Amino acid sequence: MASVLNVTAMKRSRDFTSSLTGRHLKRLLHQLCERAQADVSRLASYEKIATHQLRVRMKKLLALLRLAADGIEEQTMLAMRLHIRAVKNACAGNRDRVVQGRLIDKLARRFHLAPRHRPRLAGEQPSPPPASFLRHQLHALGLLIDSTCIESLSEEQILERHFRCYRRGRRLMKQACESSDSETLHRWRHRVKDLYFQTLALPRLAGAARRVRRAQRLGHLLGRDQDLANLALEPAFSMRRSPWHQVIGEYRGKLRERYLALGHKLYAPHHARFSERCHA
Repeated sequence: MASVLNVTAMKRSRDFTSSLTGRHLKRLLHQLCERAQADVSRLASYEKIATHQLRVRMKKLLALLRLAADGIEEQTMLAMRLHIRAVKNACAGNRDRVVQGRLIDKLARRFHLAPRHRPRLAGEQPSPPPASFLRHQLHALGLLIDSTCIESLSEEQILERHFRCYRRGRRLMKQACESSDSETLHRWRHRVKDLYFQTLALPRLAGAARRVRRAQRLGHLLGRDQDLANLALEPAFSMRRSPWHQVIGEYRGKLRERYLALGHKLYAPHHARFSERCHA
């Protein structure tokens, strides 16, 4: 089953106008909930893939809900975010374990670390998230989407929320240039992901295809940096005499050069200029 909101669908889409209507946006949100329910059904047979897909769909839902914010009451939005967070947190342990294992393998190959230098991750392998819990959260989320008046939103309201997302991401990029604070990078990554998923839903905007490519790559680089930062906090990898301490620091330094350079390309236009281009 093809993913809702992906690059291939963006290229092939014939349903979009220059913008996104409230009715279409609400339909996309419901489709993402339906696909997420299908992911839950696949957990027993394809745990790693289904867990990853579930987390990605939750990020897509959040990004599109931010576009729809003017059609959602504050308390309803808060409840939606709580349901999405519950699904993401239930899948987090499995995802983090898989990612850390792959990252350790990659670093060991890249920096030629001997097997004796490879420590083991602390803790036990997390159990799969309970399917009944996930289904309940997704069902409740679908009911909340039904209760909104998202379908009444105008294209202009949706676009204004998109421009606001771009403006916040650009501001966080400037902060990241001045500091390598983990919290700033974490917040910036979320805004980059929002821009990526929102642009997939707005493929007819000027420069959308290039923006999608850059945002996807930038999100990947920032995600890799965050994975390295998390790995560095593991007791077995944080000892200063360990070769891993130096390896992780060196790799993060190279990543920083890349994600800042790409960030300047993605967020080159001032937000007012960005808005003008999209309206052109």
